[in-house]
Amino acid sequence: MENHLRTKLHRILLLIWPAFFLLASASAFADASRPHGAGSMSDADVTSLAMRWFGAMQAGHVDRSQYASIYAAQITDQSVVEMSKTLNRYGAAPLRAEIVQNRTSGDQTFYVVKFIFPRGDATSLLFGFDTRGKITGIAIGGLAGD
Repeated sequence: MENHLRTKLHRILLLIWPAFFLLASASAFADASRPHGAGSMSDADVTSLAMRWFGAMQAGHVDRSQYASIYAAQITDQSVVEMSKTLNRYGAAPLRAEIVQNRTSGDQTFYVVKFIFPRGDATSLLFGFDTRGKITGIAIGGLAGD
């Protein structure tokens, strides 16, 4: 069941993941040693935002003001409905979120956030943020080379 959820979630995320995020994340993976920029969010900020995002998306709500403008344009009402259905298959909202890894590239910082659910399972999402704290992309999985 978990693999089916991951596959479905992966397909939905690919539909809303803009091409610029793919290009930007490739450069982030190439240089893991870069320090975080001054605009980086704290770990607490990231986990808090990730938990709010997950809960809102499970409920079928989206706050497009959280997203960088070019990414917000990719978030359709239909993609939100599909994402909500997929996330609700995990059952109850996650108990917590943990940052597993992060890297910075240029003006973006990428975080692998692991969500832990009441029934004991977990899933990870990759969140990208710009220097203003706006979401530049969301995808399943971790950083390349992991």
